[in-house]
Amino acid sequence: MEKRTFTFTPAPASVPRARECVVGLAEPFVDGERIADLRLVISEVITNAVRHGGDGDMLVAVTPKPGYLCVQVTDTGDGFAPRPRAYEPDEDGGFGLFLVERLTRRWGLTREDSNTRVWFEFDFADRDAAAA
Repeated sequence: MEKRTFTFTPAPASVPRARECVVGLAEPFVDGERIADLRLVISEVITNAVRHGGDGDMLVAVTPKPGYLCVQVTDTGDGFAPRPRAYEPDEDGGFGLFLVERLTRRWGLTREDSNTRVWFEFDFADRDAAAA
C-alpha cells in the first residue's frame, strides 16, 4: 500500500469517519489485538484536531513502513507545546496524549505553513509480546 490521504471537516462526526478510514487501511498490516489500540490513538489525535485545530479542513495521511504505520493529522490550528504528563488528566479530564505516548512507537508535533501536524508511528505487532 502506498501513502493514502483523506480530508475531513473539523467536526465531531469526522472522528469516527477518520478512525474507520485509518483502521480500514491498517487492518491487513496490524495484528488483530492491536487494532483497538490504533482505534484509540487515532480517535484521540483526531478529537484534538477537531477541538483545537481551527476552522480549516483536516488532512489525514496514512503510510505503511517496514514494521509500523505512520499516521499524520494536519490541521489549521495554532498547535501546542507537548509536555510529558504522568497519570494526570488534562484540563478536560482526558488522558489523550498520555495514551498516544504509551501506545505508539513514537509521536510528535510540527508546525508548517500555519498548520499543525501531529504524527505518530504505530507498530504492527505488540513490541512486548514480540520480545517475549
